[in-house]
Amino acid sequence: MVRMMRKKGVEQHPNFRAMKHVPFEQFIQLVAHAGCVIGNSSCGVREAGAFGTPVINLGSRQTGRETGENVLHVRDADTHNKIYHALELQFGKRYPCSKIYGDGNAVPRILKFLRSIKLDEPLQKTFCFPPVKEAFSQDIDHILETQSALAVDLGGTNLRVAIVSMRGKIMKKYCKPNPKTYESRIQLILSMCEDALQDAVRLNCRILGVGVSTGGRVNPQEGVILHSTKLIQEWSSVDLRTPLSDTLHLPVWLDNDGNCAALAERKFGHGQGVENFVAIITGTGIGGGIVHHHELVHGSTFCAGELGHIMVSLDGPECTCGSRGCVEAYASGVALQREAKRLHDEDLLSLEGVELKKVEAVSAVHLISAARQGNTNAQAVLKTASTALGVAVVNILHMMNPSLVILSGVLASYYQSPIQDIISQRALVSSQSIKVVTSDLEEPALLGAASMVLDYSTRRTY
Repeated sequence: MVRMMRKKGVEQHPNFRAMKHVPFEQFIQLVAHAGCVIGNSSCGVREAGAFGTPVINLGSRQTGRETGENVLHVRDADTHNKIYHALELQFGKRYPCSKIYGDGNAVPRILKFLRSIKLDEPLQKTFCFPPVKEAFSQDIDHILETQSALAVDLGGTNLRVAIVSMRGKIMKKYCKPNPKTYESRIQLILSMCEDALQDAVRLNCRILGVGVSTGGRVNPQEGVILHSTKLIQEWSSVDLRTPLSDTLHLPVWLDNDGNCAALAERKFGHGQGVENFVAIITGTGIGGGIVHHHELVHGSTFCAGELGHIMVSLDGPECTCGSRGCVEAYASGVALQREAKRLHDEDLLSLEGVELKKVEAVSAVHLISAARQGNTNAQAVLKTASTALGVAVVNILHMMNPSLVILSGVLASYYQSPIQDIISQRALVSSQSIKVVTSDLEEPALLGAASMVLDYSTRRTY
């Protein structure tokens, strides 16, 4: 490749620097701080990969050798277009990678530089090692395990930050009440992240970036919260990436909590290796995310996966979104609490051995307990809620045809069996075998936020 570049006079290019016999210490500094390393195995692919530097390896000489996930292999780089394709896959517009390295223009400069070279001949010699088994060394595994992410979860009540390792282990978690104003909230996020960064050094964790999970509609490409939920005030039309990235000097990803739950399942949960699945959160509200062909579906206006607002009735209860008949208005924790309070006010929510006062706050827990003790009124409410959520899931099956439905949240274990029954009764025959499972993840929002960093700051194989 170097011979071909020299043949085309690339050494006269202002962005080109040819170096020979670089001292080891300088070479380490070079690969550790490079925005991207492109070349064959002799360019230092293995060394650069160990530092977390993104690497595009040309050819097949690294096949079977130990490389990190941040090394992207282009085995048949016979044209420069294939390198462009690899770069765009690795640093594409779908992810905020153009703002990660250096001044934020490293990747565009690489692409511009490569496109300025007119090559009509192959970029490398044709050579192929015989196939060998994949091998991963223990030292590289150790490096990958200590690479970590800062995960931020913005809920209606609490603001949480966690250090999450590559393996999905929460190394340390921080939790404080979520402030009511924008300024206080931003300051608290930055303060908690800075504390976590200091602790990460003591925990031997290398922080690769920050992932944020928040309620509402989010533009993950621009890092902007478009529309917030009613639970989080002063949080619409907010550019969250810029202040976090400028202060912490780290790349920042963000998405809404439903999508983060799906990402958590894809990397750490039941969704591992599953090409098409849907994750549904059953908590205060109803949310979720859709994974199709291993990729999260955002939609044209970032509104895909708003599963709580699937309409299951033409004229149902009013929803928080302003519409009527949404499944969230039937099956969410807020909806069940509303019905529990109504029954309690009418003295229709009796619990054996429990005496509730009229002024006492009731919740979905009281409703479920009453239903299990045989209270027919509570059973009727829960049957309606389960049917509504089941019908919404059937709609999802008929629209997206996933192979798996994953329920998470405090109500997941209760809803699993009724939803499976509704699928067997109402879904098309070809969809009736699709399984509904409950999530094993304790912190889907935090793990999903971390997975954005861990997936996109380390590299995939092309």
